Amino acid sequence: MLRLAVVEDDDRQAQVLTEYAARYGKERQIEVVCDRFQNGLLFLEAYRGNYDAILLDIAMPLMDGMECAKRLRTLDEQVPIIFITSMAQYAIKGYEVEAMAFMIKPVSYGEFGMKMDRIVRRLHTRQAATYAIPQKDGTKVVDVNDIYYVEVLSHNLIFHTRIGVFETYGKLGALEEDTRFSGFIKPSPSHLVNCSHIANIGKDTLEVGGDTVPLSRRRRKECLEKLARVIGGRLS
Repeated sequence: MLRLAVVEDDDRQAQVLTEYAARYGKERQIEVVCDRFQNGLLFLEAYRGNYDAILLDIAMPLMDGMECAKRLRTLDEQVPIIFITSMAQYAIKGYEVEAMAFMIKPVSYGEFGMKMDRIVRRLHTRQAATYAIPQKDGTKVVDVNDIYYVEVLSHNLIFHTRIGVFETYGKLGALEEDTRFSGFIKPSPSHLVNCSHIANIGKDTLEVGGDTVPLSRRRRKECLEKLARVIGGRLS
């Protein structure tokens, strides 16, 4: 089952997205449940963490989509947000709320289908993407999505995660070659950062997991380009 929330004040646009969802479910032979909310306030009041993705219009009365997304992130840090907008320049602001992708109006069914395919792949792979961290008293298995960043200190790897900080012997290069860490960037020689948890991009630092991580000038362009690919999806 794929559970979608469509937060859109325009009745016609909401109908189009709902019809796309039904068509997608029929073509992929999966059950799709699609709930529509006329504005962000109604959506936030009803939200109980029960959706696989949020399709969120940016330009809405009472509360715009960006503000709605910011408030949503205080309730749920991980649910995928796909912004719907007629203004591509809003795309970069999506980094502030870790948006998965954008769909530019008028939304085509082809683009809608590609975004839904990403959501379905995420659902299928999320639980399988775990990493075992050896500890003195055993092994700690963590969800790779719950890792904020990894740093190297005195030949040890320090994993900063949602459930705590864990240290083990290892090399950062081995993680870079691991496909489970394909959504990470390397902003400095001694850090590997999960793109999904970057809260702010400064001139020479990144904010991630409540900490500040260095962003070297030499690596900045490469990191931002990968960040755009990983989080932003197709922006046009």
